[in-house]
Amino acid sequence: MMAFIKTRPWTTTTIVLAMLVIGINAYFVFKDNSNVTRSYFIDEFQKAYIGTNTERVHKETIVAPAETYTITADATSLSAVNVKRGQEVMMNDVLATYKTDEVDEELTKLESERTAYETELQDLQDALDQIEDEYGDDSNPKSSINTDQINDKLSVTLKLELAQQNSASTAVALLNRHIAETNRQIALLEAQITQIQSRQGIVSPIDGVVAAIKEEAGALTFEIYSNEKAMYAYLSEKEWQKVEEGQTVDFEVKHVKDDLSGIVLEKQTIATDDQTVWANELAKTAALPQPTNYEVTLQQDAPLEDIPFSTTGKASIIVNEAFDSYKVDKSWLATAKKGNKKLYIINQDGKIQLIDVNVQFKTAKSAIFMDYLDEGTPMLSNEKRNLEAYTFRTLPVEKIHWSHFKELTWKQYVKYIVF
Repeated sequence: MMAFIKTRPWTTTTIVLAMLVIGINAYFVFKDNSNVTRSYFIDEFQKAYIGTNTERVHKETIVAPAETYTITADATSLSAVNVKRGQEVMMNDVLATYKTDEVDEELTKLESERTAYETELQDLQDALDQIEDEYGDDSNPKSSINTDQINDKLSVTLKLELAQQNSASTAVALLNRHIAETNRQIALLEAQITQIQSRQGIVSPIDGVVAAIKEEAGALTFEIYSNEKAMYAYLSEKEWQKVEEGQTVDFEVKHVKDDLSGIVLEKQTIATDDQTVWANELAKTAALPQPTNYEVTLQQDAPLEDIPFSTTGKASIIVNEAFDSYKVDKSWLATAKKGNKKLYIINQDGKIQLIDVNVQFKTAKSAIFMDYLDEGTPMLSNEKRNLEAYTFRTLPVEKIHWSHFKELTWKQYVKYIVF
């Protein structure tokens, strides 16, 4: 080696200088804070594929009756109870038989109740007419409804509810709900009166199953579950803010092979307590949100046949949905000074580009955005990169592994470093 150096000093000097140039060039190209535009080796990326992306709330559910009816009668006026707990009944089936001499008294009681509900219905309708006449199309909104100008025969509770409303439309909706419930009570009483007159007993208002028969303080109460079933789930306060009535739900229910779908039918604004039957039942097998949770009724599109009450399942509620959108790891987004989001991609020329993205919503791991990208565009993680720099492979189709390095010759490495 020494002899070679002594006999060919210029050749040796040239080799040393070349190695020095290559070494210095490599240092400035590959150091972490290098400003030299160079090709990048891309070892991690996600491809942009257009599709429908969703955010979901996943909940444990329990099968429960869609409607629960409670019928109460004076126990001393009954001669016999004709049903037992768990028994299936049809509409107009006799639940209990009255003593003959008590029939007229019971009819008088029910007719009095019906008259009271009819009076209440008239008061509600009068109040509704007054609000619609006074507020019209709500073109002159007020901070709250003036209950002093509304029918003074309404209950104190309802007048308080009306006083808390900020718009006439909300008050109208509240009154319509009370009107619907009053009409329902009148219809139930009329059915009982008709059946007592013809059969001399208490009858079932629906097809269903007897859930409970209770006697307390001289009153006998029948609780009947409708045959139509719904599913109940329980939301945390954060989930309650995302879930809305009418949202689509996908279900899985034990003993049902087919997938089910449906909607969010109703959500409660009052937290559950130890008197909430189906929350307590579900808590036997599933952990409910703590410290508070709210009951939501989910209605499946297809009826649940031959499935007992209290059967558990799972629900996936779609709370956000974006069509023709893209999905990327949310940690890969960069945040500009103005707060808008940006994303590094590799363009069709194989160069790194930073683009603005319009984020629609975020899930636990991903960000969903709807800006246009060519199908299959590689998206890169949020690391500072030199824009317009070439990537190691233009539009890579797969991640590069260590084995790929062995496929390159030393001449290719030298060419990459120098040029």
